[in-house]
This record gives sequence, C-alpha cells and structure tokens, in this order.
Amino acid sequence: MSYVYQFPVGRGKLLGRDMNPVLNAIVGGWQTNGIVRINDGRPIIPFLVNSGTPIPTYNQRPDLTGRLERSSGRPEDDVQNGNFTGNSYFANPNALSTPPSFTFGTAPRTIGTALQPGAVNFDMSLFKEFPLSRIREGMRGEFRAEAFNIFNHPQFQGPDATVGASDYGLITSTVNNPRELQVALKIYF
Repeated sequence: MSYVYQFPVGRGKLLGRDMNPVLNAIVGGWQTNGIVRINDGRPIIPFLVNSGTPIPTYNQRPDLTGRLERSSGRPEDDVQNGNFTGNSYFANPNALSTPPSFTFGTAPRTIGTALQPGAVNFDMSLFKEFPLSRIREGMRGEFRAEAFNIFNHPQFQGPDATVGASDYGLITSTVNNPRELQVALKIYF
C-alpha cells in the first residue's frame, strides 16, 4: 500500500486559511507519503547436505515423514542481545529426514505448511515545497525528511532447511537493513 497526504494547514487550506505568510512558510504546506509492505513468508524449500545422492533429473530431496510445522514462537523471541539463541524454527524438525541412497525422497520441492518469516516494513517521508519565485520565475525549493524501515522492525531470513546441516532449522540472520534516515533539500529552477 502506498499513500500521499497533504496536511490541511496553511494559506487557503482548511486550517489557517488567512495565515500570516511568515507562519505559513513554517507550518503550512506540509505533505507526507509512505509505502507499507506486509506479506506472508515464502514456502520452505528442503535440501540435503551435499545434495544427497546425485540423481540425473534433480538433486535428491529429503523424506517427509510427517507434517512440517513452524514452532509457536516468533523469530524475535529467538534473539537475545542481538544473538540468535539456537532454537529450532520448526516445531517438529524430524519431519524431514535423509532418504535411502538413490531414491528421490518424498518431500515436495516446496513445503507450504511451515512458511518462512513474513515481512512488515514501513517507509515514510515528510516534505514541504516552498516558492522561490522572487529569485526567479517558476523556481521552487523542497525540503524532505525520509525514513526507511521507520519502526526498525527486523526482517528475518528463512531457517536453514538443509537436512543434515549443523544449523538445520535455525534462523541465523536478518534480511533488511536497520532504520535509515535522510534529509534533503532540492532546488527546482
């Protein structure tokens, strides 16, 4: 979802219709816009350590011996003091196992019963245009303050779904950058 909203404050607006020009230059004409992204995670893609026994059509997949499900906790609960605690993302990690040699394995290519962590991200900006027509006709300036990931919400990488790996079922990193702030001043002439 994205939005643009012009605050109704300033000369000729709902609030401050006859505002003093100096005060209007400070508090009038501000706008905000933003992009909000909220989505579910992608399905889990299971693998085997060293791709299992090579099969000409596709690498060997693990056996699916039960319903692979996500544990009831949130990924944020597995982070303490900036370090991951080592709790498995899967409620039943033994639902995936190594199949016998030279067999395909029963797991599908993607498993939708245990999705990777989803994403919640808010990017916002606040800006104001001001006329500079006294300097040159049609000239204007713009002040912008922008924030990416404004609420500093972590976006977790999916768990390692490689059966037999030392970090199988663990989330060990994040995907996005922390909050970023920037300000800018533009001159249009």
